[in-house]
Amino acid sequence: MNRRLKPAATIVGTIAAALLIFIGWSLWAELDQVTRAPGKVIPFARVQIIQSEQGGSISQIHVREGEQVKAGELLVELDTVQLRAAQTEAQAKVAGLESRMARIEAELFNRPLRFPASLADFPEFTANQQRLFQRRRAALQAQVSTLEQLAQLQQQELDLNLPLVETGDVAMSEIIRMRRAVVETRGEISRIRSQYISDLQTEFTRTEEELASAQQQLARAQDSFEAASLTAPTEGVVKNVQFSTIGGVVRPGEEVLQIVPVGEKLIIETRVSPREIAFVKTGQIARVNFETYDNAIYGSANGEVVFVSPDTLTEQTTNGGAATYYRVNLEVDTSTMRAPADREPIVLQPGMTATAEILTGKSTVWSYITKPILKTVSQSMQER
Repeated sequence: MNRRLKPAATIVGTIAAALLIFIGWSLWAELDQVTRAPGKVIPFARVQIIQSEQGGSISQIHVREGEQVKAGELLVELDTVQLRAAQTEAQAKVAGLESRMARIEAELFNRPLRFPASLADFPEFTANQQRLFQRRRAALQAQVSTLEQLAQLQQQELDLNLPLVETGDVAMSEIIRMRRAVVETRGEISRIRSQYISDLQTEFTRTEEELASAQQQLARAQDSFEAASLTAPTEGVVKNVQFSTIGGVVRPGEEVLQIVPVGEKLIIETRVSPREIAFVKTGQIARVNFETYDNAIYGSANGEVVFVSPDTLTEQTTNGGAATYYRVNLEVDTSTMRAPADREPIVLQPGMTATAEILTGKSTVWSYITKPILKTVSQSMQER
């Protein structure tokens, strides 16, 4: 009888010992808790949208879909006939006001008339102001010279009549009249000079205001002219070209094409469910698997969470619904991935799809096993 029970006891003891060992191991061993999130590779600098501020008809298209361009390279040119005319008109207006300002300053400060070098292309304006300067100065000089001669004659007449007062040949009232005439003539000279300066100051102020306004208008015209040449803001690949024919009309603010930056740092933009976002924090590490590169062959890249959107984002789905998610960006290091000798080297490109497994914590095997049991018991104990 004892011999029969011995094998059974051995089996039970073995099972009990194994169970105790498993429980002990499960209480000690830890598993990674991860949040899985789909995503894709995007440039850190984001896709650059090329738009036309002013709009207009297309005169030249210098790039094609998929072509790589350098920063500052000309992409599309819009028709500039009207823009050039507006710029030329604004330049002429500024030149005319600058030449007038130079003439006013020369008159106001009584110095030789000199024009700035920027007016070398507008000789007609400088010639007109030069002639006006000479005429105005000559007119003032002639008017003042006439009055000064009159004042001298009046003074001479006064000087000749002063001795005759003592002899009684000239009345004192006549002398007073002569003196008053001299004073009035000299006062008229001062008044003419003062009025001349006052008029110049008024003209100076008005011209200064007009010049400032014209310079702003010229700056806007130049900006509009330059904006007609659409250039690449960064090195990248041309994408989503919206116009392919010369003469196509671009509306103000309308997208013309996109530039996907290259040579910039690439990141993974993932979408995390609102149910999981509470456990995701910046600085957490992640494993990133790329759909293009089978992780069984190439391995996984290391990642780090660098950004978590402060609020949810919503996107319309194909069935007419709405998907709500948090945007989580990760920096990736592909040095942990290895390409087989017979395969192409690993090169990430914008648009590649990926799955990120963000490490949000650790849990023991025991906790992982008992969690659903405890959850079920807790819920059942709360039922009526």
